[in-house]
Amino acid sequence: MASEVVMPRLGWGGEEASLVEWVKQDGDLVRAGDVICRVEGDKAVIEVEALDTGILRIPADSPEPGAKVPVGTVLAYLDVVADAASPRPERSRVASSAASLAVSASPLSAPVAPTAPTVAGELVADVPDREVQKKLFAEMVRIRRVEEQLARVHAAGLIHGACHTYVGEEAVATGVCAHLRTTDTVLSTHRGHGHALAKGVPSRALVAELMGRVTGCSHGRGGSMHLFSPEVGMLGTSGIVGPSILMATGAAYGYRLLKQDRVSVAFFGDGASNNGAFHEGLNLAAIWKLPVLFVCENNQYATEVSFVSVAGNPNVAEHGAASGVPSYRLDGNDVLAVYRAAGEAVRRARAGEGPTLLECVTYRTRPHSEGMRDAGYRSREEVEAWRARCPIKRLRERLVADGVTTDADLDRIEAAMQAEAAEAVEFAQNSPWPDPATATDHIFAG
Repeated sequence: MASEVVMPRLGWGGEEASLVEWVKQDGDLVRAGDVICRVEGDKAVIEVEALDTGILRIPADSPEPGAKVPVGTVLAYLDVVADAASPRPERSRVASSAASLAVSASPLSAPVAPTAPTVAGELVADVPDREVQKKLFAEMVRIRRVEEQLARVHAAGLIHGACHTYVGEEAVATGVCAHLRTTDTVLSTHRGHGHALAKGVPSRALVAELMGRVTGCSHGRGGSMHLFSPEVGMLGTSGIVGPSILMATGAAYGYRLLKQDRVSVAFFGDGASNNGAFHEGLNLAAIWKLPVLFVCENNQYATEVSFVSVAGNPNVAEHGAASGVPSYRLDGNDVLAVYRAAGEAVRRARAGEGPTLLECVTYRTRPHSEGMRDAGYRSREEVEAWRARCPIKRLRERLVADGVTTDADLDRIEAAMQAEAAEAVEFAQNSPWPDPATATDHIFAG
């Protein structure tokens, strides 16, 4: 099987770019995550990383360095080989930021309690049964494969606008949403593809939305940052920092007034914890004991700003405890840890015991947004160290080591998810564009 290496769309616009240099040469073995070449648009030079492992084939007619070519032009091919056949050699795993060092040094999966009365309840320690563990694995793989396809589609110029992928953070959405019912609701961020998929939005509808097709979950009107599917409880994503916190709190207040057995979840990033909405939302939820779960996906960077450089106290869970909200700092790349903590949080919410804050320390291994420069603010060694902590790889190794299932069974799951993601792209490409005559539909004026 061959995988194309194309001239990517740089940033949110631009229809052409130029090849600066090849980092890998024809015939080289390239592993997923390796830099293949560097390209330049009108604003910056970015590195093109491999999404697959394979042998690089650069055609004789490939553009020469310095030549400007349209977005989507095929520069080379990868003859894909199995990753396991050529393992990546060990590299230094020294993280270059204080944020990364804090992850390994901080106590994870432990309640954060500056003063004892501020925290109630304990994390559920039970390991889920075999079928649940396999479902968690399948969901993480589904998210990863769809995101990888979206990265390819964006590079080919078929997605206009932003595309913030969730690669590396799959354990958080998977572990939390596994406990939610269709009637429970989720509000999310600009990096919301994983939340939408885990909450039940079909792969087809997600990919079609990013490609602007009428079969998308928002009928092609929202794109990457405005995913809505209320029929499965996905109340929306937003590019604004922090609104999910107040909106989820408001939804939970509504459920309390209506005496409904429903839970609301707010996903947000570390940057949002410096927003006033964070403190207001947690305080209101605490004093009214609302059925809401606050999930901070601390991936340690707000775009290109290191969280530890802008937070007087970078331990987000301690802020929650200060508001009287039971708060836990978790290894966000351990799906079983997230699953157990979320299970207890959802139980508390349904029992009328109020909100919970989960700070899930994780990491995105792709750029902030596809086509953006991903160098200068974090080192390649840091990214590689976090790739080694891949949540999918960690669960796979654990499932096999514990005798839960076999490599062959997990291979079948991976193949099924890969086929689903590829079919979603084909479905989207064959779907119609929205009818221009409907441009004013679904618009409300006061």
